[in-house]
Amino acid sequence: MSPISAPSQPIATKPEKLAIVVTADDFGIGRRTSEGIVQAHLQGPVTATSLMVVTGDHVRASLPLLADAPNLDVGLHLVLTRCGHAPLVARKSSGLCDDDGFGTNGRLWIKAMTARLDRNAVTDEITAQAELFHKLVGRLPSHVDAHHHAHQLPVIRDALLEVIARGLLPAITRVTVETPATIRFAPGVRAKRRVAHLLGKRAAKLFSRRGVWANDFYFGMLDSASLRRDAPWQHFLQRLPDFGVVEWVVHPGLPDDSLRGRDSYIEQRCTELRALTDPANVDQWKRLRPLLTRKSVLAPGRPASIKI
Repeated sequence: MSPISAPSQPIATKPEKLAIVVTADDFGIGRRTSEGIVQAHLQGPVTATSLMVVTGDHVRASLPLLADAPNLDVGLHLVLTRCGHAPLVARKSSGLCDDDGFGTNGRLWIKAMTARLDRNAVTDEITAQAELFHKLVGRLPSHVDAHHHAHQLPVIRDALLEVIARGLLPAITRVTVETPATIRFAPGVRAKRRVAHLLGKRAAKLFSRRGVWANDFYFGMLDSASLRRDAPWQHFLQRLPDFGVVEWVVHPGLPDDSLRGRDSYIEQRCTELRALTDPANVDQWKRLRPLLTRKSVLAPGRPASIKI
């Protein structure tokens, strides 16, 4: 099946009509997961992926798969929370780590909100991951975001802006701002989504002031009830806005035993992949085709290369 391709010509400003970027997170966390992401691009609506660089042999085994997906945007998925792998340069004194490597997502939130992260150390870790991306992939990422959306947290977002200002990362990112309709009516993990929404709104204002381009709206957090439906994202897709850039974040993957002990979202990745590639849903993706695009197409002023 042919990939659902995005337009090839860049757009100078955000579109007056609706545009949808479909990003599959966690490329490189495990080869089978990465295979599923490429499948969701070739047989489904996925237009972009975010790549982890801290996963050692897993990311190196995954990179050859990108040869089959030349139309897939590949961004950097910063890892600052526990995923079974060690930081590149951060130490325990940074606030990012404990004796087992990166800390949990909850602990990172607490430390970020109470200003107990060493900004210089966070900047150094982001820099190291940016440099490794360039070494592994050979080019600048199309965008930058983070595992568990950690790039929007206080201190971390400031460190990220510093690395972007130095030209090591593109000024293109993600914010978790939902539309009023989805916040009000879409079911599932509402408390978690509301917190992410408020964090995204604050980050969006800061990113905009600093000239960093981001999507207008976002959806993608699913609960167990949604994952039991044939179309888990139906409630969100039924409430799309009339205009703006919407980033729809998905986590597809093939069965991947390498994730055991490193990631809790395993069977759910298979469920998402089935939904994204199910022939019963492909007609819907075809109807969305005119709206599907990539951030690298939409975002203006993206630098062609960087020096490291």
